[in-house]
Amino acid sequence: MTIENKVTEMPNIESQKNETEPESSKSETERFHFDQDKYDARQKELRKSMYLAFTFIFALSILMFASLRNPGIYEIDKETFILINQAFNAIVLLVIPFFLGSLGAIARILMAGVKAGQHGVLVVSSGLMAMFSWVGIKSGVLLAIVAPHLEKQGVSSTVTMQTESNFYTMALVAIAVGMFSSNLYIFINQRVEQLSAVKKP
Repeated sequence: MTIENKVTEMPNIESQKNETEPESSKSETERFHFDQDKYDARQKELRKSMYLAFTFIFALSILMFASLRNPGIYEIDKETFILINQAFNAIVLLVIPFFLGSLGAIARILMAGVKAGQHGVLVVSSGLMAMFSWVGIKSGVLLAIVAPHLEKQGVSSTVTMQTESNFYTMALVAIAVGMFSSNLYIFINQRVEQLSAVKKP
């Protein structure tokens, strides 16, 4: 009888090493390229910031040199003083419609049953809209647009021109604008909530 010898082949360790070495070297090269890209991007941003800082320093040095050579360039003209005075008076005046428009928005929010503390941004934006309405009326641009349509309905132009000088009329306009702005937001918000509630299963 013959006994067949079975020979088991051992795995070639050297071939496995040769297969794993390219993978490790490939990962190292990819990591090197990735780090190089990050380094290049960082250097690019650094150069941009340096150029920007150099530009500001250069402009500031020119301004300082011109100031030392010509000390009279900072004298303010009379027209500039007049404009500054008008701007300050306008800021003080526009505090009134801001306050009244905010009150109108708070009143509308309370009527809607919503806590006013949760809608601080809405109150502020309604006050700003009231301020813009006062600017439009005081400048006469809004009345110039509306006056022809009112004259067709029998309202004289003298009444519309007197509107901007009547405090209570302007106060009512500010309150109405504040209430309308908040009402528009509340209506849209409630409509969106209703639609989202319907779509939910």
